[in-house]
Order: sequence, then structure tokens, then C-alpha cells
Amino acid sequence: MRSRLPVLRDRKRYIAFELESEGSVRSGDLIREIYASQVSLFGDMGASKNRIKLITFNGGFGLVRCSHRRVLECRAVLATVRAVGRNRVAIRVRGVSGTIKTATEKYIPQPILQAVDDERRIDLGLVSGSVARIRKKEIDLSPDDKKITEGSGTQYVGLTYFDLCGGDTNADGTSDGV
Repeated sequence: MRSRLPVLRDRKRYIAFELESEGSVRSGDLIREIYASQVSLFGDMGASKNRIKLITFNGGFGLVRCSHRRVLECRAVLATVRAVGRNRVAIRVRGVSGTIKTATEKYIPQPILQAVDDERRIDLGLVSGSVARIRKKEIDLSPDDKKITEGSGTQYVGLTYFDLCGGDTNADGTSDGV
């Protein structure tokens, strides 16, 4: 069977999302809930036009492929997923892109935090210390110099993925998130 000419192929969009849940969620359970939500919103006919497919999911972040004409409907489907198995979940769309590479680079944090987790120490220019806690893309750091936290009422310094990458050069938008 011959493949279609590029002009005749359906265009796709990739939706990067973040999933927050009370417990661990498996990708098979997640895609079943997405399909069920899609059918309940749009029926069988509308669900077939969306062409949703889960590309990747690592427990916190994932990527969904859909038709380029149905991006708003697919975002609505992701927003209506409230529970996977017995865990309550919230899915937040981080961004939409035309390629997997761009969606991954722009909207899904790279595994720099996992490397930090193995070392258990961070040495940046102004702050250095031992890692107290890592939660997805945030790190609580117990600084070596206690004067940094003096007067703040806490003993930890909070760092994010962008702090470890060297500022907001990887961010989409301004440094204040607008």
C-alpha cells in the first residue's frame, strides 16, 4: 500500500500537559479516562474527528496528539478528566505545538532535576547547599550560608527548573511568567 502524499495527510498538533494527582497514575488508565471523557463530551462521531492519541506520559508530564482543527475540543477533553482510577487528578495544558520536538523542548521540563537528585548538593553562584526535597520541578534547598534565610521564617530556599538552567532563557515569555 502506498503512503499518502504530504498534501493529503492530516495535520497534527501536540498538546503538552502537566498532571497533578493524589497518587501514581499509569498511562493506560489515563488514556482510558481521556477516551471516556471524549466520548461523553462529543459522542462517537466527534471523538473520531478529534483523533486523540497519548504519545508519552512519565507520571507528571505528557504529550497528546490530535487533529489540528480540533485543538480546542481536545483541550476541553483534557480539562474534564477529574479522576483516574481512585485518584483525583487535574490536567493543565502547558502548550500546543506542531512537532513533538518543539513541544518537548518548550513545555516539558528536561530531566535536570533527576541529576540533581542523585548528587543531593547544588552549587550555584549565589546559593549552595544540600537538597532537602524535590517535588516535580521545584527544589527545597538547605543553604550552607544561613544568612540567606535569616528573617524569612523558613530554613529552606526554593529553586525551580529555570533557576537551575541559568535564568529564564528557556522560558516562553517574560521572567515574571506573563
